[in-house]
Amino acid sequence: MEDYEYIFTSQQETILELGTPVIRVDKNIGIIPLVGEIDTYRASKILETSLNKASEMELEWIILDLSGVPIIDTMVANQIFQLGETFRLLDISMIITGMRPEIAQTSISLGLDFSRMKTFAHLYQAMHYLRDNLTITNH
Repeated sequence: MEDYEYIFTSQQETILELGTPVIRVDKNIGIIPLVGEIDTYRASKILETSLNKASEMELEWIILDLSGVPIIDTMVANQIFQLGETFRLLDISMIITGMRPEIAQTSISLGLDFSRMKTFAHLYQAMHYLRDNLTITNH
């Protein structure tokens, strides 16, 4: 039974890690495309996994795409804010895309100040912004 529980726990961790990919789209830019519901546990795993991957990749910009996330509760909105602040401490700028009006309202009601982070309705807008404002080279 212990072996089964160990295997099950390991598989859950692997699934969560695979569910939080950091995709490099340029030498200094990565995207975290999130899909599905995010509970507090998954949000904490996203925080841990994405910070490690972005640091390992030596990214300067990370785009957190929330367009595939239907709803976010107050705890998760706070953890997304903490993720952005932690990236900032690591000298990685975070852009948020796909934030739905409900998510924005939840964030405002919590008093979260996303003004240090760029936000865009769509992923392509963020990529256009980075292309126009940074020297992007294909690697």
